[in-house]
Amino acid sequence: MQITDITVFSYKARYNDGVYTIIRTDSTIEGWSETAPLGSDYLPSSFTGEIAALKEIGPKIIGLDPRSIASVNAVMDKVMLSGMAAKSVIDLACWDILGKSVDLPTHVLLGGCLTDEPPAFSVIGFGDLPTVVHKAQTELDKGVIAMQLKVGDDPLVDARRVKAIRKILPESMKVWADANASWNLDQALVFARALGQEITIPLEQPCRSLTDCAEVGRRTGLPIILDECVFTMADLMAAHAAGVTGVNIKLSRVGGLTKARILRDAAVGLEMMVNVDDTWGCALTTAQNLQLAASTRPDRLRAVDLFAEWTNPLISEIPRMQSNGRITPVSLPGNGFGSVNIEHLGEPLFQITA
Repeated sequence: MQITDITVFSYKARYNDGVYTIIRTDSTIEGWSETAPLGSDYLPSSFTGEIAALKEIGPKIIGLDPRSIASVNAVMDKVMLSGMAAKSVIDLACWDILGKSVDLPTHVLLGGCLTDEPPAFSVIGFGDLPTVVHKAQTELDKGVIAMQLKVGDDPLVDARRVKAIRKILPESMKVWADANASWNLDQALVFARALGQEITIPLEQPCRSLTDCAEVGRRTGLPIILDECVFTMADLMAAHAAGVTGVNIKLSRVGGLTKARILRDAAVGLEMMVNVDDTWGCALTTAQNLQLAASTRPDRLRAVDLFAEWTNPLISEIPRMQSNGRITPVSLPGNGFGSVNIEHLGEPLFQITA
């Protein structure tokens, strides 16, 4: 089997622009995948940059066997050091093809379904206290059992908001605060002090650097989750050595499912907690996330992000969150979604052929 062409679509979802990649082979099998890079000031990745990366990387993998995913990754890494989201959509499409070629779900190929019903998490953003408390209550009423609370603005205001939300939630609810690397060390310590001793929740990526994040954990005793500063195995090892207890693995940030699986397995081996997430996305991103989450040990999986629960339109049928706040992976071969509704995508941005 050989890759014959790569077709790239972009479609405007409610929240942002997403990039959808389809890889065709010389058989009847097609592989689909999705990524949605955010602005250039968030990660070393952006919509325009990843489009350019796809145009540079794509021609180099034409003619390769998509089922030999390690070989495809080796070629991509030789062509370009950056372009992680571009590499991710190619890698994920190859996993989709591999699963379809052997009639197995991707999570089985990743080692099996270790978590039958991964817990989903919802995101509670910024807003005044009545608004965010109402939002949290609404999510609780839906059955959500894990929540990520966005912080990273004024640390005193953030602390009041987190305390107000935590107060209405049951103790069984998994809750953590995510600053998206928005604070410096001073601000993160102010937040922790304002939060007080009566509430202890994990804090995700409070600062930009690994060193500052680890220092927050050392001084406050709060469990620290890293996200934006973990790209490689070396980053993960340094994080664990510094006392970090968890990692949020975004497939597009690390270069796809192949590298995400390696990081996940190492984190689990180090007894760290794992969140499965991505920068943004919709239906296909949700299905992709679920493959990694389902193949993660349940005692090490904190939760998985289900973008399809709060973005639209959905271009494919995928599993949805159940009333118990969990999601059940399907037995469809590949990355676990039905046929893609191309009408939502419009004309391709471009196509790469031999």
